[in-house]
Amino acid sequence: MDRPYIICHMLTSLDGKIIGDYLDEERTAYFIDEYENIHDRYGCKAWICGRITMEENFTLGNKLELEQSNLSSIPRTDYIVQKDASTYAVAVDPTGKLGWTQNYISEGSHNRTEDHIIEVLTEQVSDAYLAYLKNLGISYIFGGKERLNFSVVV
Repeated sequence: MDRPYIICHMLTSLDGKIIGDYLDEERTAYFIDEYENIHDRYGCKAWICGRITMEENFTLGNKLELEQSNLSSIPRTDYIVQKDASTYAVAVDPTGKLGWTQNYISEGSHNRTEDHIIEVLTEQVSDAYLAYLKNLGISYIFGGKERLNFSVVV
């Protein structure tokens, strides 16, 4: 059986930070390019980032104002829109804050192809956010009631 596996591929500073001023330095550009080249060589079908990284790099801080009233309760079951996408972008967003404008991350974003977005949520997410994701055609899975359990997510 051909089973999936996980590769932890990260660009970090020597002290382990994944964000910071070092990313803006001219000498870092080479390493960012190498990071992307290695990512491409892996041939991964999916990649994952947390809410803050997704917000800063892909939703560009788009804030949501979702209407909470007059909504039917939405069951807390996984919702998969695209089972046959060539690649997936997985967003860890426990309470549902990311302001997506489309259901994929496009090639214009860091040399990515059209990666279908899958949100990883807790059951604490609002019905309004679930309705928002469904309206955009974004898949989502639940990884726990109040806190994420990555054994469940994987």
